[in-house]
Amino acid sequence: MNGQSEKVLLAKEYEQRIPLLLSEHPAGRVHSVFQNGVNIQMGGRLFFIGTKKNGELPFGMHLSSNSLQYAVGTIEQDSPVKWRAASQELVFEAASIAVSLAEATPFHWNLSCRQLEEDDLTNNLVLLLSILMEEPIKTGLELDIEEFVAAYLDESEPICKTGEQVKKLLSTLLSTDEEGIEQSLRFFLGRGQGLTPSGDDHLVGILAIHTAVGLLSSEALQVLGRLVEHGRLTTDVGREYLLYALEGRFSSTVVKASSELTQRTDIDTLKPVIQDLLDMGHSSGIDTVFGMLLGLLMLRRKLEWLKK
Repeated sequence: MNGQSEKVLLAKEYEQRIPLLLSEHPAGRVHSVFQNGVNIQMGGRLFFIGTKKNGELPFGMHLSSNSLQYAVGTIEQDSPVKWRAASQELVFEAASIAVSLAEATPFHWNLSCRQLEEDDLTNNLVLLLSILMEEPIKTGLELDIEEFVAAYLDESEPICKTGEQVKKLLSTLLSTDEEGIEQSLRFFLGRGQGLTPSGDDHLVGILAIHTAVGLLSSEALQVLGRLVEHGRLTTDVGREYLLYALEGRFSSTVVKASSELTQRTDIDTLKPVIQDLLDMGHSSGIDTVFGMLLGLLMLRRKLEWLKK
């Protein structure tokens, strides 16, 4: 296929490491095609070509809506993909399409480590809960957030099995008990519907808070890394988000929300970035925000332990 007969679609933005990663694995296939984009698999890792509906992704190349519409209507699942490093193009020969990064803007969302004072943590928990309790919200695992938090803060027993497992997760991820950590993580990995199961989204939210404030035990990180890398416990897309989250890399929406939650903030600043996440996907945004809430509750517990 020569360049003259290909339709070239110009990407608008891409995560800055993507060209290097594609150069290491220049041949692959189309993993999946759906309304908001195309996932391609290159060297065992996924890359997303699509809209910024869910923010700028750590493995994302983002197109205009017109270009994306054309791509989604033309590219077929399992067809081959090649990376042309010289011209910075991803070539879909069967569809006669090339996606060019040559004129696109690279992006990188960094979540820096910081210290969150106890008073600010308490304030941020109150603000986040006030946002989440404006109307009844259930997670993708059908857990009522207000009921769970009330039971947790009262130190009473959760009213359902999922609530019990969440409460257990809050303890095990701070512990050195590798067997308990694995048992707890296996409950959540891959649990729920969709491309990114709800349990995975909870873990991504927790990892975002961990990246900002240094939360989880080294044992918890090691066990989670092993299960995500080798466990085959979740979807390919869920696995990809978790692999990046373990490296401290997240979508722009997650970085903005978790960054705001781990520094002194106010309701007018916090609410828009939380709302952007809550509006994302069927339940994916809610599940990720719930994970961030869990991360803050874990930090509260950790600070209480340190005072004893």
